[in-house]
Amino acid sequence: MKYFILAGEKSGDLHGSKLIKELLILDPTARIQAWGGDDMLHAGAEVLIHHKELAIMGLLGVLQNIQRLKGLFQKFKNQIQQFQPDTIIFIDYGGFNLKAARIAKLQGFHTQFYIAPKVWAWNKGRVDVIKKWVDQLYVIFPFEKKLFEAHGISTHYVGNPLKDSIDDFQPNPLFAEQHSIKQPCISLLAGSRKQEISAALPVFQEIKYQFPDLHFYVAGLKEWKSIYEAYHLDVIYDDTYNLLQVSQVAIVTSGTATLETALFKIPQIVVYKTDWLFYSLAKLLVKIKFISLVNIILGKEAVPEMIQSKFTTSHISLKLNQLLEHNSTSKQKQMKLYDELAQIIGPAGASKKTAKLIFEYAVAFQAK
Repeated sequence: MKYFILAGEKSGDLHGSKLIKELLILDPTARIQAWGGDDMLHAGAEVLIHHKELAIMGLLGVLQNIQRLKGLFQKFKNQIQQFQPDTIIFIDYGGFNLKAARIAKLQGFHTQFYIAPKVWAWNKGRVDVIKKWVDQLYVIFPFEKKLFEAHGISTHYVGNPLKDSIDDFQPNPLFAEQHSIKQPCISLLAGSRKQEISAALPVFQEIKYQFPDLHFYVAGLKEWKSIYEAYHLDVIYDDTYNLLQVSQVAIVTSGTATLETALFKIPQIVVYKTDWLFYSLAKLLVKIKFISLVNIILGKEAVPEMIQSKFTTSHISLKLNQLLEHNSTSKQKQMKLYDELAQIIGPAGASKKTAKLIFEYAVAFQAK
């Protein structure tokens, strides 16, 4: 069978690569074209567009790139018409992927969506869009299944793929020695998008200067190396999991990394900053109390969140000192709630389960 997979950012590339490996076990002669990244390429896909070309963030970013977005959607339409896949799989990145799903469905293609758009946070109007343009939906948080099924969407809870990644991870016992990591080690996760990184690094540099007795290391991405080099920070490229393993505390830009850090049981402070216009509009639209996945899933504050005006050295310093205290009650509370979080997430196996369902539904669609 032929599969077309569209992943719009780095985390989607990782999940897509694991999905591809499982699909190739089920369907060894499969042909897979994709928009993704290096992980998907190494897993066996023919990557036509790299996800960094899709890195547009915030309302201002969208407005500044309207013509480029139109061109990308036209390119997607041309590519699927030429390739004629048996099914098209969209991974996360809802704003872009739902528009692409509409294009695909109008051309008569079978559509499957892995890692549902977070309609429980904002833009609930997307539920109707999903129902109209997506044949099968695969969700990674237990509460999502009931939400989407209530609207008549064929929905499957498959577990969380981050658990797969973490269970598969083999720590490098020589990592600290090879990178001259000193303790106490504080890891700084600035995010995967250019805008996130650019917003976080100036504050991270200030924090480093404020705590000369601590050792700060940024978990960096080589594709944005030029941005990191503008700051006086120690950067470990493309090895976040090993860095987390040796960290006492992590300061993490809100996103997938907050959940990864929690599953590694590393105390954390969540930070986030975006352009003022996007944030102002989001405040009016967002229907949830928290921004970090850890707090959202638990439904209560397990990790502190320093957002927008609170993403400052003074606010972060206070929380950092609390987590580093001997017999820290803040740390003990986080660890206890991390255990609760792990129970909710459940065991590994999301990639395997999703691949099996994708394959079965694609076969059934083609048999019609």
